[in-house]
This record gives sequence, C-alpha cells and structure tokens, in this order.
Amino acid sequence: MFYVFRLFIINLSIYLAVLSMGLFLVIFFTKNGATLSVDEIEKYKYLFLACGLMVFVERLIYHIRYYKFHILPYSLSLYNRVNDEQKESKIYLDKFKRFDKKSNTYFFKNRLAIDKQAYLDLKDRIVHLLGYENKDEVEFEIKAFNKKEVAIKLFKLPKRFDWHIELLKDKNIYLGHSKNGAYFLPLENLTSCITVGESGSGKSNFLNMIIYSLLHNSQYIEKLDFIDLKGVELSRYELNNTQFTDNLEEVNNLLENLKDEMNNRFKQMKENKDLIYNGKYRICLIDEIGTIATHFDKKLKENIFNNLIEIGQKGRASRVLLLIFSQKIDSTNIPTNVLTNLQSSFLLRTSSQFNINNTIGLNEEIEEITRVKPQDFPKGRVIFKDGLSSEKVLLQTPYLSQDLQNSMIKYFKSWINK
Repeated sequence: MFYVFRLFIINLSIYLAVLSMGLFLVIFFTKNGATLSVDEIEKYKYLFLACGLMVFVERLIYHIRYYKFHILPYSLSLYNRVNDEQKESKIYLDKFKRFDKKSNTYFFKNRLAIDKQAYLDLKDRIVHLLGYENKDEVEFEIKAFNKKEVAIKLFKLPKRFDWHIELLKDKNIYLGHSKNGAYFLPLENLTSCITVGESGSGKSNFLNMIIYSLLHNSQYIEKLDFIDLKGVELSRYELNNTQFTDNLEEVNNLLENLKDEMNNRFKQMKENKDLIYNGKYRICLIDEIGTIATHFDKKLKENIFNNLIEIGQKGRASRVLLLIFSQKIDSTNIPTNVLTNLQSSFLLRTSSQFNINNTIGLNEEIEEITRVKPQDFPKGRVIFKDGLSSEKVLLQTPYLSQDLQNSMIKYFKSWINK
C-alpha cells in the first residue's frame, strides 16, 4: 500500500509541476511579460487551484483503477539488478506504464531492460493477483514490446460453446474463436496442413467444422476427396462434389489422379503465364493418416507417401491441397518428408513433445500465447500456426452435437445434391 501511495505522490508531483509550468507560460505570454496586479494574482490563484484539483482527482482515480497493476511488479519481485563500479547492486523495479484500451493490453517497463521470461514463469500468479474469477477461462498472451517493455494481454476463451450456421462465411474457413472473436481464414490463404490431437481432444469436431466451411464454399471447390481407412467419420458425406475411399489401393489411385491433376494445372499455368492457378480448388482430407503406415504392403505405402510429398511441395500454387489429421506424427505414423511439406499446422491436446515440436515449435513459443500446457488443453482448444505468415493463434473450437452433425449433412445434401 505504501509503495502505491509513494508512486501516486511522485506521479502527482510531476503532473502538478508540468501543469504549473504550462499555466505560468500561458499567463506570461498572454500578458507579454508584464507584472500582474494583486487582483490578477488572486484570479489566477483560483485557476491554479481548480486545475490542480482536477489533476489530483484524475490521478487518484487512475491509481485506484489500476492499483493491482501498479502493485504487481512489487508483489512479484519483478526487477532488474545492476552492479556499479564499486560492485554495489542497484535494483530497478518494473513499473506499470499504461493500458491500451483498444487492444486491452497492459504495458510494463524497466528503465534498464525487462525480463519477459519472469512474467511467463509467473503468469498463473499474475492472473491470481489480478483477482480474475473463473480463472480457467482466462488466457494470457505476452510479447516483448521493445527491450525495456513487455505487453500483456489478458482475455477469456470459453471452454465450451455451440457451433451455429452463422459461422459459415463465403470465401472463408471458420477455425474457431480467438481473443478477438470468430476467427476466419480466407480461402485463398488456405495451405496444405497437418492437424494433431490425441483421442478426446476434439479433433473430430474440428474436422467436421472444417468440412462445413469447405462445403459452404463448394462453388469455389471442384472436388473434395475424403480418405478414411477407418471408414467411419468421412463416409457420411455422400455428396455430388465429394469422393470417399477407405481402401488403400483406391487411396493410391486417388493420389495418383490428384498428382496428375496438379501437373495438368501447372501446364495450363505455364501456357497462360500464371503464377497461381485461376480455377477451382481440389482438396483432399485424410483422417488418421497413421493407419496407412500400418498396412503390410510396403511398396504401396511408399508410393502413397511419395505422392503426398510431391503434392505437399507443389500443390498450393495449383490449388491442390492436403488436409491431414492424425493422433501422432512421429516417423512410425507419417514420414518426416511428408510432414515438412505441409505448410500450416493445428495442435490440439497432446502429451507428445514430438507432436508439439513438429507442429508449433518450442515450449517457449507456446508459453507466449497461452498459460495452459498442450497436455492440459480443454477439449477443442487449438493452436494454429499459419504457414504463410508463421503467426501463431490460440483458438477455441465449438461443440458439435451428433444431432447437429446429422442435420448439417442433410442440409448440405439438400442443395449440393440437387
């Protein structure tokens, strides 16, 4: 309490000094430097008092409003230490500098240099100290603003909410809700990608949600190819613009056809001198790619994976894309060369460090956008790494009940199969 009071007094003194100097200069130049009469001094005295009172009230309200943020560095010992020439240590405490209402971001500064990692290590205590209710829904994003500042953004992501048809948007793919609300990826920015999440993470919900956006944009998609060797999730989508297979030999033929389509498009692009194919998309979704690796026919598997590598490498320019889903992405489930040619990635709950490292990156990168570890993600929580910008976005995907899924399939059949 004394620390904040001292900050208030220092801050108020600075503001009053600036105010007094400003008023003095205004009066001085208004009077052309002439000496003031007694009556004029009396009049301006009340002006000084009125303005000073306004500053006092404004600064008092400010320090009361942001009291918890002012006291936070002091309470959590967030400081920087430096030794002078006599090897005596000097401690410089971090200070709350400002709040950006537009972006809901709080800025802290140290006059020497600020330790961003200290804030990351203490993020749970920070949320607790700030007194947030329903702490499980509070998320924490921190970025280095410059060498001397960090920017902290606190926001809420609900653990569960229902999907609704208004989330379908022309020329966009709905990926979930971010800190700024519904998050849409423009169809033109869609790349080949890998989605990883253990059983129960909400991966099937996410898969169906993506399919809804793709079907909604059927006018821009020539064909959707569905591969599901389990024959369960994707077999329900029997539509005029979809093709489903659960047979490995058919998978090989389908990918050969997809590769031929890609190469034909490149020929057209070369003839037209186009860098990007101007026609419709051809998109292939593969659920549980790990089931391909378990097949006994080694030569067939090798051919399938080689086709996936080539399509992943060259497909985006020709608008031939792969959307692959898996519980694990180690070398026993998917070859490394396939993985490295999928530009974007989605990470749901997983306890595998290999999954984390090969989709999003280091733990330190994840800590910057969420205070929850991937193995503790609630169902439907996902990190999206954009293959074009490398931006990482924390998302919460909605819940899709079985009844809703059945009704959406009927809805798409009613107008796509006309």
